[in-house]
Amino acid sequence: EQMVFTLATTRSHDQYNTTIYGLDDRYRGVFGERRVLFINGADIAALNMKAGDWVDLESLCEDGVHREARRFLLVDYNIPRGCLAAYYPETNALVP
Repeated sequence: EQMVFTLATTRSHDQYNTTIYGLDDRYRGVFGERRVLFINGADIAALNMKAGDWVDLESLCEDGVHREARRFLLVDYNIPRGCLAAYYPETNALVP
């Protein structure tokens, strides 16, 4: 059975709106990478995965269009269970 999550998108420290100036996010301790998925550690364990694993994302929309964003690095983060966060515009492909 697949787990379903709610995704929030956010900007990094080195970003102004959709303009990306660098690959670092000092606010969240991420350096040299933007394709990251912030997830609760208990959710990582429930998925039988570990922080540092790579995952692909799919959105659930009832319009018949398949939407995915590939290759995101799992980052254990203090976020509520069942919720995810990732940077945009990297996750824009998931939005109808």
